[in-house]
Amino acid sequence: MDNVAATSKMVRLYIATGFLYFVIGTILLAISLSGAVTISKDPIFMLLLYGFVTQLIFGVSYIFVPGVSRHSGTSYKAIVVEYILLNSGVIAFEGVALTGQKDVAILIIGLVALIVAVLLHAINIWRTIIGRKSMNKP
Repeated sequence: MDNVAATSKMVRLYIATGFLYFVIGTILLAISLSGAVTISKDPIFMLLLYGFVTQLIFGVSYIFVPGVSRHSGTSYKAIVVEYILLNSGVIAFEGVALTGQKDVAILIIGLVALIVAVLLHAINIWRTIIGRKSMNKP
């Protein structure tokens, strides 16, 4: 599988995961608003912002930026690591928020995972914008 096909697979995974988080967040919001169970708005916010919106932005940017810049500087391995880190951060926050456990270590690890994922994405997109070819093959 070449780099373009591998990246396309990751784009679909980002978008599918984003919509999965959107559905889960919507269900949690409906349960919370119904009053059946009290759920903090924090896990819902995390699912909708980082789980849905950020996943879609990351996925769609790997479609549009190379087309607009006419370069492909993305690193497939970095995209995979970025996906894993982003989802690890979302899941860490969700686990802490939904269980009510205030485990600071897990929150810090989740936050660091989110920050690193965002930085990796910024680097990958920047490489594409300035036109550097990726030397990284899947």
